[in-house]
Amino acid sequence: MIRIYEELDKLIAEGMACALTTLVGASGSSPQNTGAKVIFLPDGRMIGTIGGGCLEAEARRIGLECLRTGEPRLFDLRLDDDFGWDDGLICGGRVTLFINPRPERSAEAFRAALEAARRRQRAALCTTVKGCTEGLGRTEFVQPNLPGPLATEAAAALEAGRERLVQAADGSTLYVEPVLPRPTALIAGAGHVGKVLGQVLSLAGFEVVIVDDRALFANPERLPFADRVEVADIPGFVRDYPIDTDTFVVIVTRGHRHDAQVLRECIHSPARYIGMIGSRRKITVIYEQFLREGIASPDDLRRVHSPMGLTLGDREVGEIAVSIAAEMIAVRRDADLAAIRPMQYHPPCVRGQSGQ
Repeated sequence: MIRIYEELDKLIAEGMACALTTLVGASGSSPQNTGAKVIFLPDGRMIGTIGGGCLEAEARRIGLECLRTGEPRLFDLRLDDDFGWDDGLICGGRVTLFINPRPERSAEAFRAALEAARRRQRAALCTTVKGCTEGLGRTEFVQPNLPGPLATEAAAALEAGRERLVQAADGSTLYVEPVLPRPTALIAGAGHVGKVLGQVLSLAGFEVVIVDDRALFANPERLPFADRVEVADIPGFVRDYPIDTDTFVVIVTRGHRHDAQVLRECIHSPARYIGMIGSRRKITVIYEQFLREGIASPDDLRRVHSPMGLTLGDREVGEIAVSIAAEMIAVRRDADLAAIRPMQYHPPCVRGQSGQ
């Protein structure tokens, strides 16, 4: 969401006409989830995607028409006999799209959302998509902790962590989407795995922060995809980093001792995900040390994903990076990890009664 609004902000600043198209509802099987966005330009170019194929082609046709008329439009498309059979689009679902050909009218709201995300604050955007002719297509920036008629709806969207359509008191329909910070991948170690993992996570929408104490490895020329690259004492940097519940810590330093030092600095943090690379033997040695020295409890250590990644039979650096990224995305999306990977390994020293 943040990236598409960054692109939208640039277009508005340049005075370019564009139609912001949002998938505001979906039922059954659909190629994208609610919240997916694409920007259509008058020359037919697109930024973003709502799923591609004939669905996107039809949306583009309607989007260009909306650009010509200047009128917003809310409409449904069935992904089978409406228009998709000949093109092989037979998902069988239904999507609801809203096209706003005048997003510049809500430029301040979009910029406020971008600023909130950059400050790692949580808020919401509320767009009138039906019923109110004068305000149709208008978007408001709402902070749920401040009084206002939309604060309750914003808080509900944030609590659920997903977009929702709601009926306003005046009978109009509002599309409420949470404004959330980009998840941060704090990668401790800029070696081969750290580098490729950072590339994959950048493509997956993570803010990528990489730290290493070797300038030869940690430099913008080698890691151009990273949002931030630091040459620093790795454990010290992790200790001082403002880790929050949107932070994913990945420990891939150059050795056992360094990994243990970094884990020590983040084991009690509120990080959404803590992962450490290594063999079962290495994990057992580190965990036993932490228990012996009172650094962490068995419950603390069971939070750690180690060995990291889904079990894909990976051997090459790229394969390892993909397996780790897949696990991180699953955690980000609250997927059922037990359904997509074998039981998480825990050394005997931290196993619960279940024996995991």
